[in-house]
Amino acid sequence: MMKKLLILSIIVFTSTLSAQVVSIAEGNNINIANGATLDIAGLEITPNADYSIVGENSVTKESEVITVNGNESMSKSYAAGVSLEGYTGSVLFNYTEDEMNGVTHTASLYVMNSESEWIQYEDEDSDDFTITYNFEEPLEMKAVTAGVQAGLSTIETEMPGIRIYPNPSSSIVNIDYSEDLEITLFNILGQQILKSNSKTINISNLENGTYFLITKDENNSITNFKLIKK
Repeated sequence: MMKKLLILSIIVFTSTLSAQVVSIAEGNNINIANGATLDIAGLEITPNADYSIVGENSVTKESEVITVNGNESMSKSYAAGVSLEGYTGSVLFNYTEDEMNGVTHTASLYVMNSESEWIQYEDEDSDDFTITYNFEEPLEMKAVTAGVQAGLSTIETEMPGIRIYPNPSSSIVNIDYSEDLEITLFNILGQQILKSNSKTINISNLENGTYFLITKDENNSITNFKLIKK
């Protein structure tokens, strides 16, 4: 079982329909042990070294859509009253279908630094409804949200009956669909890796990581898939 928060000084949780706030009184703090997890209403932080959130501070969860680098975010974000400095470890952003706001499951994690700049971090897990990134270098977090993957459309068009397998894959990926398709593969930077009409593609020569497979049928209906090369 995952280790839980070890030391929790005076802390007050409040909630409303629009926000949930963690407030730390002046002179108090939250201490998170190495490998323990603090879950702030769906935002999970697991430091890889002992970490403290020192009061006076607060973390607020908002349900409003915001604009991140020209695109609308999911309808969920978190903001700290004072930037969290020097954090290393993982950040996991949970979201629901109702919170997606037209953003696909290929979404990225976006973190605002103390200069109010949004920085994009590609999802490192292969699951829908969670976005994970492990920060090996010290990070400052003023706000966190999830938004569109750079270089890809914000809207994922549904195309019943299409599937890709296996996923993750180390070599061959099959696209199962009864009609003709145009297949395009992009890396996490939005750069095109290959384009084909074949329903079998070989990714054995690609580096391990996350890719995005885009299918287009004869009616120009497009579907996005997150593909993991292992």
